[in-house]
Amino acid sequence: MLRWRSSTVHSDISRRTFIEQVSLGAMAATAVSGVGSALAAAEEGVTAVGVGKPDLVVAQAPPAAGGAKTIDGFSKVLHNRFNQDIPAAATVREGEAIQFLCRDALDIGTAARTLTPAGILTLDLAKVHPLTGPVAIEGAEPGDMLEVEIVDVAPLVDFGYVTISPALGLFGSLQPDILAPFHQFTEASQLSDPTAGKVAGAIPEDQPFNSGAPFVQIFTFNKGQNTGFASFVGKDTGRKARIPIAPFMGIYRVAPLRKGMYRTIPPNVSGGMGGNTDIKQFTKGSKLYYPVYVKGAKFSVGDGHMAQGDGEVCVTAIETLMAVTCRFKVIKNTIIESPQAIVPAANPTDFGLTKEMLAKGFYHTTGVGPDLMANAKKAVRAMIDWLVRDQGLSLHEAYAICSVAGDLKISEIVDIPHWVVSMTVPRGIFE
Repeated sequence: MLRWRSSTVHSDISRRTFIEQVSLGAMAATAVSGVGSALAAAEEGVTAVGVGKPDLVVAQAPPAAGGAKTIDGFSKVLHNRFNQDIPAAATVREGEAIQFLCRDALDIGTAARTLTPAGILTLDLAKVHPLTGPVAIEGAEPGDMLEVEIVDVAPLVDFGYVTISPALGLFGSLQPDILAPFHQFTEASQLSDPTAGKVAGAIPEDQPFNSGAPFVQIFTFNKGQNTGFASFVGKDTGRKARIPIAPFMGIYRVAPLRKGMYRTIPPNVSGGMGGNTDIKQFTKGSKLYYPVYVKGAKFSVGDGHMAQGDGEVCVTAIETLMAVTCRFKVIKNTIIESPQAIVPAANPTDFGLTKEMLAKGFYHTTGVGPDLMANAKKAVRAMIDWLVRDQGLSLHEAYAICSVAGDLKISEIVDIPHWVVSMTVPRGIFE
């Protein structure tokens, strides 16, 4: 008998329909030769991520925790679409650890050190989110739940980057007349389910920076470092800050519930598969839980973040190349509606703050009104203004700090008709 983890499970389908859809999907799966990235290329007509790029410089990976085997995401063992039919790159047993070597979210590699604002506009966004995997877990069947233990997360290089583009983020505008090169990407990224066609996106139209100029900020740290700070030296002003780090992966996912090819941008595009959730609490020591929709579950990972605030408001965290080690357990006959987790801390970056930093307190701003998205913008705008005024940062630097060290949260959602969204940034991070 199936055990249901929550009272509201897959609200759009019944228990019987869930099993039927999964079974039909498994029977309809076609044999696919080659790596998963080749499948993505054939389906969408784009150059496969990671194929034909032997010149990418890769740092020596740290030893895998507990003698785990390694899956190399810098070879052809990767993909950048979600699809049930992508073949597994490896199979692991329950309790067996495996290390994933992961590229950065924009697949820039070490060339990110010299990325310019103009260069942002020339990036091939069809290749965003190269993921390492998938890995099949022995014994995982549709109707089970997969436990993913995060054994270790550490950077492969000694730097990371934040990009700000006029197209993306909380204040971005995806209108093609503003930034034509992004038009094709935005059309693709709005597909949440191929069978349903295009869905209307909640795309903000306003921009806070007038010209909407792109921006790149580099952060430095030590290779293999997973505690302490990343160093910030403002690209515009030279202002310095120490950003508390808590490395994690923005994308952990299993194969989707439904057949089809899905972009990686929207999280949970088919069932509760996970995807681009960007949850900063999913750090080392976490146990993540995902529904299983296909035999083996087919788990993949990518989008390494050295540090991120809740909200990731400018659309990037401190992006970097990462090694992550995971261990798996199959919990039989248990269905959950969406990803769940047991995490070490509600705010893992707080561990990095020293007593002296904490003594300086936190900047705190609010946005109040009947619309949560509008309130979020108000809170972040107010924080940007405050950091510019009080710390002498440029607008872009302040926006980047909000994305990597600012926590956006709902403070109140019950007092009709207005809700409250807040943002905090630790004052002690600035030198």
